Amino acid sequence: MHSGKRRSWGGWRTSARAGLMTAPFLIAALGLLIKVPPEGVQFFSGGPLVAWNSLCLAVLAPYVAIAFVGMGALLVHRLDEGNDLDAADLLVLQFFGGAALCVLIGVCLGAAGLLFPWITIPFLTGIIAWHLARPSRGRWMPSTAAEWLLVGLIGLSAVVLLLVKGVVLDATRGDIPQLYLPLLADLQNRHTLWLDSEQPKLFWFLLGRGHGADMLLVSFGGPTAHQILSVVYLLSIAALVHRMAVRLTTGWILPGCAALIAMWSSFIGLETGRFHYETGAFLLFVCWAGPLYATTKARVIFRALVPTVMSIAIMVPQAAIIATAFLMAGAGAGWFAHGPRGIVRPLGVAAIGLGTAALSLLVNQIYLGIAEVNPIGVFMPLINVERFRQISSLELMVYVNNAQGIKYAGFSMRDIVAAFGRLREVLWSLFFGTNFWTYPAFIVACAALLRVRRPQGNGPFVVGLALCLLAVISLITLTSHGSLERMLAFRSVATPLIAISIIVPLADLFRRRQLQLRLVSLPSAMVTIGLAALVATVVARSQGEITRVRMQGALAFVTGRIGLVGTSPSFDDLDPRRCREVSSHVPADWHILPVNSALRFLPTCAESPLLPSGRVVDTLHPVFLPDYGDVLLGPAPISIAALRRHNVNAFYIEGDRLDFWAHGQSPLFDSDSMPRNLDVLHVGADYILLTWKGLGAPISDEQVAAITALRNRSRVTGPGKDYWDGIATLAAWRSRQDSTEK
Repeated sequence: MHSGKRRSWGGWRTSARAGLMTAPFLIAALGLLIKVPPEGVQFFSGGPLVAWNSLCLAVLAPYVAIAFVGMGALLVHRLDEGNDLDAADLLVLQFFGGAALCVLIGVCLGAAGLLFPWITIPFLTGIIAWHLARPSRGRWMPSTAAEWLLVGLIGLSAVVLLLVKGVVLDATRGDIPQLYLPLLADLQNRHTLWLDSEQPKLFWFLLGRGHGADMLLVSFGGPTAHQILSVVYLLSIAALVHRMAVRLTTGWILPGCAALIAMWSSFIGLETGRFHYETGAFLLFVCWAGPLYATTKARVIFRALVPTVMSIAIMVPQAAIIATAFLMAGAGAGWFAHGPRGIVRPLGVAAIGLGTAALSLLVNQIYLGIAEVNPIGVFMPLINVERFRQISSLELMVYVNNAQGIKYAGFSMRDIVAAFGRLREVLWSLFFGTNFWTYPAFIVACAALLRVRRPQGNGPFVVGLALCLLAVISLITLTSHGSLERMLAFRSVATPLIAISIIVPLADLFRRRQLQLRLVSLPSAMVTIGLAALVATVVARSQGEITRVRMQGALAFVTGRIGLVGTSPSFDDLDPRRCREVSSHVPADWHILPVNSALRFLPTCAESPLLPSGRVVDTLHPVFLPDYGDVLLGPAPISIAALRRHNVNAFYIEGDRLDFWAHGQSPLFDSDSMPRNLDVLHVGADYILLTWKGLGAPISDEQVAAITALRNRSRVTGPGKDYWDGIATLAAWRSRQDSTEK
């Protein structure tokens, strides 16, 4: 009787403690439902509402990790008997298994149109409370000054990254405000991943429809909540580096130092506003779990690896090929460890991933009329033209995919030279990157100070990791695709792992030569951690991400003293105030077409919350999609008719900008066409607004000459050269289409 009461009291106390620990998440989630007005508050003035929103976002971060681990515990709830995994390995497996489950659940809710806060908040709250109520299996606590120092540095790094790249908008490039923020806002507002039937936006669907974990958070936290998730994935990459390093050396010091350095590796230069931290973390998990699954007896890895590979295939079907390459590397390690039978298990997981990718592409093909748009040459022959033209434009696809400087390795001498150039850049970034001088000092000092050895039986796993790195290098060498390089940006964490691989045999050499005996009196752990902190600091500073100005701006923003535009120098180019200033000179029912400034004004203002939707014409979803080819290729009378039909009556041209995207290459803006067809609507400090003939002041010869000079320079300089190559390719493609129809 008494023991039953004690058990009942103990269970109630555990539940109460779990409820109290979950309460901050619930308060933060509900607090994020309070919208921060972008105009005058979030962007410009700040205030208590901005401070409250920042606090809620910061509170969200640890609970996201807890929710993932809690979900993963449903899959990976115990370690198999007789394997060589430890509790930390189990935690990583649970995190990624749970993250993958959240991706799948979020996609299902998005497909059902159920991304409502009253569904997602109780779901995540329940998972967190359930996990916190589970009995603890014991927690590791630092016991020495060196351990406390390392944990403190890692914790401080996590807080700084959360502040600067999580809570504060990380928009150093234009496609964050132009593409990612509006598509996430659309998910929150419409509660579904499917296209808006009135304004279908193809690239929003293709980019966002597979990121289910983002959907869960954004449904109540808004678009910035995605950045919190990116920071959590960034930290998970550091955890994976730690687990890889554990299998390269003995002791706790070097794995911990590798994790600290990895947190500040060059991939932090990637904006957290993108989805690449999520795909990158999942792919790096496959790099770790694939060889581990192939070389150990731990069958429990399968339960986390399969949903992860499936999630990758749903998020980015093309990335399933990369995951397959990593699993094939794992198969190579399995062959090395167990002979031919060692390749079966990883290749079985790869088959599941490829099958999921095929299903994802099939859904796209049926729904959109095209399976994917990149690389367009692969999927264009299978396109359902009638269905696709209801959503987008074939001419736009041809132009976009040929105007970004994407190069694939061929067999011509030029292609081979370009491939070797990319190979040299990748190897240089891995081994001799910016301010590399700190690594030799770190390697030699650690080898002289630490008594580390290579763990027994780790050879096959190291082979698997090496093959994964070889696969990454090969993929980047074979193509110059920017999105692929960002997806594989995590490759920079290979540098501290390579350093450890050098330290271990070098330490053995020093030990055999009895050089370590002379340094035995030094506090080896403290010195090593200090050197690791030096490496991390130098690498971080070389990226320019964490600067004094940016830290001061972030602290001022989260305390409500300033708005977003004061937090970073990047807003000098992406200043939303320009959007309102330009719009004020244009009649309210007109669309504004940016002729140049494709990397400044256009991405800042095309989907700005300060303007009505469609006020500034977007690059990927212009209002004249049905007439896209006519607008770009002309001749001028046809371009004019198409633009006027869609009420595009104002044209923005910025001084000294050479980024003339598709619209700026229209024959309408040729030197002989402008005086006949265009007038001046307004002249700003560094820009000019044009309109149709008869609606403004006559354009002068000097203004025509200045615009023509900019267009001519853009043909041979900077990104504009690739843009003009795209228009030439489109013209050739359209000519072939016309001749085929005849």
